[in-house]
Amino acid sequence: MNPKILIISITKDINKFLAFNIGVLMLILSFIFIIGGYEKKEFILAISLAGISSLTVNLLSAKIMKRKMEKIIHYSFEKVETQLYFDELTSVYNRTTGINRLMEEMARSKRHKQHLSVAMLDIDNFKSINDNYGHLAGDRVLNHIALQIKNLLRASDVVSRYGGEEFLIILPETDEIKAFMALERVRENIARRPVKIGNGKLNITVSIGITEVDINDSSTDAIQRADLALLKAKRDGKNRIEIAPKYINTMD
Repeated sequence: MNPKILIISITKDINKFLAFNIGVLMLILSFIFIIGGYEKKEFILAISLAGISSLTVNLLSAKIMKRKMEKIIHYSFEKVETQLYFDELTSVYNRTTGINRLMEEMARSKRHKQHLSVAMLDIDNFKSINDNYGHLAGDRVLNHIALQIKNLLRASDVVSRYGGEEFLIILPETDEIKAFMALERVRENIARRPVKIGNGKLNITVSIGITEVDINDSSTDAIQRADLALLKAKRDGKNRIEIAPKYINTMD
């Protein structure tokens, strides 16, 4: 439930508490006024019954409010967690989380002596999509690409939006050849599936750079090497994949 609705509901409950307690007070005063010559015992009994009734209702209402507050806290925690770890537009990991996951996977692959590949994927001609069709169309394309990547890769693979139209992809227990085969399926599938924009369809292609992580690499080394391979794929005609040499100088 929307937390705003819950807060409005709680406010109404509080107003009901106040109204009820005022009503009880008025009832007591009316009782005293009507009976006039009351006995002390009758007065104490009336006060006690009113107090018990008020306490019972307040306890029940407090329990209801507690549940509603728990829902608000749970919803707020989930929202904060989503904002911290995920890209709001595409629902894949954001850049910071992607880099953190890369460092985790690098440590794990080093510990278990396993292969690990990293890829940078970029949407071809994305600026012209925004310029010609508008930013809402660009957002639609980004969502489409993110969904295709997630659907075509394994659950163990990590996808994050690195920035703009660029995605960082981490493939654990995968050498560069297997990474190429997996990402070639992604590239081909994206090229075959146009995105519906308004009354028409827009053909989308992507370029990808791949590198296999070396045991001495830092996360920056791996990302830069994959990015250089991506730039080469762009220069050589786009809609293609390039594998970076393992020992390329990333400072050039």
